[in-house]
Amino acid sequence: MVLQMPAALNQNVAPAFGQIETRLWLQLLSLHGEIFASLNAVLGSDVGLSLAKFDVLAQLDRYPDGLALGQLSQNLKVSGGNVSGLVQRLLADDLISREMSSEDRRSFIVRLTPKGECLFKIAADLHKKHLSSYFSNVSDGELDAALAVLRSIASKVRAEKKQQSRNK
Repeated sequence: MVLQMPAALNQNVAPAFGQIETRLWLQLLSLHGEIFASLNAVLGSDVGLSLAKFDVLAQLDRYPDGLALGQLSQNLKVSGGNVSGLVQRLLADDLISREMSSEDRRSFIVRLTPKGECLFKIAADLHKKHLSSYFSNVSDGELDAALAVLRSIASKVRAEKKQQSRNK
């Protein structure tokens, strides 16, 4: 009896509609999940920060004058409810401060405290070292090429999304 190779494994057969896109999406999700879990574990055990808290501190480090909660939510691409909970926990840890906006009395501005700045510097260094170690088996050329491809894909997807929203 002779076994035949499935058509899907034959390199001359075009993939089914959406198959490559689905594989790309699943690969991105898988890699994201692995890296996220690894970083979350290291930051948690070494400096007591979740990756979510680290992301808030990283945003605030970029904006020394502070950010309104709505802008922080937009920058992090999470809901206002998620940001509110994170802000409450970071306030309790004395890593950020919150004050009413002088421009809009309905809005609050959050900033890093000196304690938050210090902890963020330590955490950012740990974050960089861990990612460097995580990707140590990947050459700089491969990382540069992967980044260029991902940026190109992101740009094209965003441009198409923008075009579709204009046509509605």
